Amino acid sequence: MRRSWLSLLLVAGVPAAFAASAVNWHHWEMAAFERAKAENKIIMVSVGMEGCVACARMDSITYTNEAVIDRLNEHFVAIEVDAESRPDIGERYSDWAWPATIFLAPDATQVLALRGNRLPRNFIPILDDLLAKQKAGTLEPDPRSPYAAPPQPAETDLSRMRDRVRGQLDRALNEKYGGWGRGGIGGEHSGSRLRHLYLRAHLYDDSELKGLALKSSAGFLNAIDPVWGGVYIAAFPEDMKVPPNFAKLRAIPEKRILVQANAITAFALGYKHTGDQKYLDGIAAVDRYLNEWMRAPDGTYYTNQKSQPRELPRGMSSADYWLLDTDAKRRAFGTPPVDRAAHTDKNGEVISAYVLAYESTGNPAYLESAQRTAKAILDDRLKADGWLVQTVDNNRIAHDARIHSLVTEERPFLSAQAWFGTALLGLYRTTGDEKWLAAAESIGKATLATLHDDEIGGFFATIPDATAAIIPPRKPLESNGTAASFFYDLGIYVKNPGYTAAAQNALSAVGLPGIIRREGKITGEFAMALEKVTTAYVEFSIVGNQDHPNAKALFAAGFDVFEPRKLLHYEAPGRYPDRGVPAMYICNPDMCSIPIVDATDVAGHALAFRGPATSAITP
Repeated sequence: MRRSWLSLLLVAGVPAAFAASAVNWHHWEMAAFERAKAENKIIMVSVGMEGCVACARMDSITYTNEAVIDRLNEHFVAIEVDAESRPDIGERYSDWAWPATIFLAPDATQVLALRGNRLPRNFIPILDDLLAKQKAGTLEPDPRSPYAAPPQPAETDLSRMRDRVRGQLDRALNEKYGGWGRGGIGGEHSGSRLRHLYLRAHLYDDSELKGLALKSSAGFLNAIDPVWGGVYIAAFPEDMKVPPNFAKLRAIPEKRILVQANAITAFALGYKHTGDQKYLDGIAAVDRYLNEWMRAPDGTYYTNQKSQPRELPRGMSSADYWLLDTDAKRRAFGTPPVDRAAHTDKNGEVISAYVLAYESTGNPAYLESAQRTAKAILDDRLKADGWLVQTVDNNRIAHDARIHSLVTEERPFLSAQAWFGTALLGLYRTTGDEKWLAAAESIGKATLATLHDDEIGGFFATIPDATAAIIPPRKPLESNGTAASFFYDLGIYVKNPGYTAAAQNALSAVGLPGIIRREGKITGEFAMALEKVTTAYVEFSIVGNQDHPNAKALFAAGFDVFEPRKLLHYEAPGRYPDRGVPAMYICNPDMCSIPIVDATDVAGHALAFRGPATSAITP
């Protein structure tokens, strides 16, 4: 839970009478909103994550300030949220980054949202101004309030929606350095955008797009920590203007699990297209960091590592610390704490990245990592109804000095189901093992049963609870994009048109122009789903005895083909005849290849399916 000076003093044995006071934090639950309404108090929601430097500064400086504490406890209802253990709320307020500080009127109408850290000297006037406006009756709704679930689906053709999202991402693409925007290479949302760029380059055999994709992959190499491995959240090319705090290191020294997954993805795709050793070395550097620093005993991965040890000498910055060039030099000042919460959605992304690394390099260690993590999640987090919990208490978290309370909610969150289902399909694609497909379909059925809007389509971020009566439920664009990709692929694999229809309807249900514009460049997963649905799958089916050497050779040949829409699997005779010897059929909605019995012919036949299918479904 949030460690105030009060709790630290009590742990140290200092009597409470001599301890500082602390903010009276509430969880996001109906009781807190009811109290605010009953007492006519403004609600302040603090949303952040453990690895966020600015969150830590606000927690240790602003929320320990006596004047701030007094105002919040007397005049506000303060709610804290860990954005990763409650991904529905984290996504809702992600426009304001971390920390996001949201103020709501007593009836829960948003009146102000602040982005980033605020020190007491500029936070107290904001609190006082809000109180003065409330007393004068002049609090006004914030026009930038988060969007709610649209009451009607978009009426546009999905191909036009796809082109709109393409253009939006392209306008943010940094053609000089690679990546998107002006904030350096890396970031938590870069993996999906990069996969989308490689997919488009492949679809249209576009060398310019491929060059930009490779430039973006190479940019991640600059973010590698040369001592412990892993990548920082962002890195700055040599001639890019750098914020003063990061000028020495030329990187932002936070190590988040999702950025590690993005880096593996970038390096795997870079290696697949170039065969350059530097990308193999990049994967190895991230893998070393993940296994030495971030792997839990059960095989899952922790969330992040903080930017510096708990205390550094006066005058030594976090950038100075990370510039130390040996393990011994760093350890002399301590090691940055690791947040030992492990979240299902983030682990799903790590598994997917390791699957891609295995597909690109053939290194079985990467597949083993992916399978071990997937098994741990399924063994420990799968509920009887078929859905997965986002976070569990691993009995070690309680000993961590956390900024935010870790609330382990017994409810399904869309991001966890969609990302882990996607990871399972990746394992099925690379191994042909039916157990992964069966687990994926179980999660798919549970997601439809618990989170799907059966009236107009799309998926809610979580099951709407009592707070939905005052804060409208949300169908997040990106998570619906991930879910749409998952259900589209699942539907093709198991030949269930209901799943593919759910995928299409999810895109229409959330893809209103205003929502797409608002999400800006955070639309990579949505873009990937639109590409899949509008350009169609490429299915590699191997029919016949899968233990036959010829079947294994065909599977290996299909495994080696780069095709981002590839659905590779073994299939029993039925749709295709049993020819006595295993054969592969490559198909999309327009056409099928001839039966392929010689594994050396697979790559050549696959090239015929490179472009979009002309009869792809575009309602």
